[in-house]
Amino acid sequence: MSLRMVVRELHFAVCAGVALSALAGVGPIAARAASPASLPSIVHSPADSALSSSSARAIARLVAPDGWMSDGSIWSGQKVVIDDGAQGDFFGWSVAIDGRTALVGAYGTTVNGQEQQGAVYVFTESNGIWTQTAKLIADDGRRFDIFGSAVALSGDVAAIGAYQSNLSVGAVYVFTGSGSLWSQKAKLTADDGVRGDCLGWSVAVSPAGVLAGAPFAVVDGIEVGAVYAFGANGGNWSQTQKVLADNGEIGDFFGDAIAMDGTIAVIGADSASASAQQQGAAYVFDATGGNWIQKTELTSDDGASFDSFGRFVAISGSTIFVGAPYAAIEGNAFEGAAYVFEGNGGTWGQTQKLTASDGMASGYFGWSVAVSGTTALIGANSYSNQTNPGLVYKFDKTGAAWAQTQEIASGDGTGVDLFGWSLALDGTNAVIGEPFAEVHGVFAQGATYFYAPASDAIFANGFD
Repeated sequence: MSLRMVVRELHFAVCAGVALSALAGVGPIAARAASPASLPSIVHSPADSALSSSSARAIARLVAPDGWMSDGSIWSGQKVVIDDGAQGDFFGWSVAIDGRTALVGAYGTTVNGQEQQGAVYVFTESNGIWTQTAKLIADDGRRFDIFGSAVALSGDVAAIGAYQSNLSVGAVYVFTGSGSLWSQKAKLTADDGVRGDCLGWSVAVSPAGVLAGAPFAVVDGIEVGAVYAFGANGGNWSQTQKVLADNGEIGDFFGDAIAMDGTIAVIGADSASASAQQQGAAYVFDATGGNWIQKTELTSDDGASFDSFGRFVAISGSTIFVGAPYAAIEGNAFEGAAYVFEGNGGTWGQTQKLTASDGMASGYFGWSVAVSGTTALIGANSYSNQTNPGLVYKFDKTGAAWAQTQEIASGDGTGVDLFGWSLALDGTNAVIGEPFAEVHGVFAQGATYFYAPASDAIFANGFD
């Protein structure tokens, strides 16, 4: 059985109601199939304002490709873990950032004795230091909900997925707030949701509302996947639309990934068949007129079967990044690639294919992607390489072309940490999840890293 088929079967097992803990012995690939990412190292409670040198260390290993000159834009990092972390929390499974606020999901967290109910940690930046300021949990959370398996943030609005809620019907929770003051405003569910849909597998939020993926949803008797749109009116949230691909087919996993920028959304369907079987696709939707309307279908110009194109997507303005982590590169199986698409006048076209300068077989470059303006990050978590804890590649755009400018590693990880499993970017602030990290001998507690240019005052000398 191919790796892609193994992942597919694990997808079905989890959304049929199998608890993630039952897959613990299968390894990292099972965890991805079981939900959207991560593990810890040192997070701090709101009361602990003084960060110790061990809890906020600059530990990034930064490598520039040949010919790249350091111009002050090289990034340095701060590592955080949660004070109350435990084995299997997977802190860093999902991450989001907007300005000086970040969310870090830990879907495996036990809450009030309920295993894998899940939690999301809020971090706030001040003078270059990121500190935990709040811990979010669902008002009605239950065992195995895996609240925090997906997170999204826009201003003071957070959307948090819990796709195993209610026998994997799934749900999305909306919180609003800032700093240490956050409150749950709504629990969003699909009007026609049924067991196994897994609503909340992916989430995105913008002023246009919330989009939530249900990649196992059945439409006209066929499991093609769907995305549900929700909006607020006078503070009351409700479903406004069920978004579907024009050409959906069985097993597409439409809604496996979602990214939004204003009224433009890109939705991944990483098992859609385009020019090749289960090559993967991504769809661009526009809600300028109020309803989400499909504008185009994106596919790679050199795609092959089981590339998993669309596994992760990102958008910033008129630029879209789509990861294809299973793509073979020059004979290297699963080395991975990321594709860049640019929009002009409502028309989108592929402009570039990106690969790692030091890519390797089973590197899974493109497992995670993020873009903000002229900067992008691409994760290569190398989850089957027991000697490589994962890397994140920074790309910058000069003129019309994107080029790799930096390679980021955790600096203290092991081959099973999966650094780069999740990542998010806003301007020059980045957050990278490492969900399987071992913390003080505790496996899969998880860690998360924050990055900013080393020229910032706090990182001027490479340390906090």
